Amino acid sequence: MHKILVGIGTFGNLQFTKMTIDSIKATSSYPLDFFVVIGKPNDNETLDYCVKNDITCIVHNENLGFPYAVNDIYDYAWKSNDYDYLIITGNDIVAYPYAIDSLIKVADEYDYEVISGSQYDIRSLLQEHPEERQYFYGDALLFNDFSHKPWELFSGYSLEIAISDMALSDIQNFCLYKKSVFDKIGYTDVNFYPAYYIDNDYARRIVNSKIRCCTLRNARFFHFWSRTIYQETGGSNPHFFENNRKYYVTKWGGDFGSELYQAPTLIDSREGEKEKIQRWKNS
Repeated sequence: MHKILVGIGTFGNLQFTKMTIDSIKATSSYPLDFFVVIGKPNDNETLDYCVKNDITCIVHNENLGFPYAVNDIYDYAWKSNDYDYLIITGNDIVAYPYAIDSLIKVADEYDYEVISGSQYDIRSLLQEHPEERQYFYGDALLFNDFSHKPWELFSGYSLEIAISDMALSDIQNFCLYKKSVFDKIGYTDVNFYPAYYIDNDYARRIVNSKIRCCTLRNARFFHFWSRTIYQETGGSNPHFFENNRKYYVTKWGGDFGSELYQAPTLIDSREGEKEKIQRWKNS
């Protein structure tokens, strides 16, 4: 039996985090450990929840951004412990039946090193079920009625494994990594503070390193879409998005899908991370 860790980075929004964890527990038949990085300083509500539910967690005393939180998860999984599989999920997702088990089954039976699920998001839900718009407020689609579960209207998941080879649909909201990925390309690049383009960069490094990857079309999850930005003070805004896009273009010689450079793929040290983060905060 493989050791499996679910790693989640949070920034407030405990109700969404609870739904994420509850849905994963309810839909998986495998024994799972959880590790939560509490990215919002003084978020005692999430800390209390983790303590009461025996969930291992750490708390950041300043906003260090999502890439730093992912690197903390990597360290816990593969520096402090010896987990075989790491599943990284967003803290504003709901796992549908068979999704987690499908990721693990494919990891067990195939030589894929990165296995991602397939997203069904809030915008797709409202296109298909416009009557549900009454539960979401404003352009940001704020959601507060947790007694209502509109995502349960979706039934496009399946027990039958459906693999898209050498495809990555989502590498940080619902994705399984084998330790070999970390051995080959290492940490995320914290220059993508606080979040934007970190997934593009890591995906590019995965592809350039010829790591075998796939997307499971049957392994579906619902994504609320950027609740940290829209329902929390996540320390982000369009300025950071543009900064990170420019950094990506400079690093790779083009935007995602149009890269010209072969930038180094391996980041094997966390030295100087906080200094890099502070530079981007001040930019």
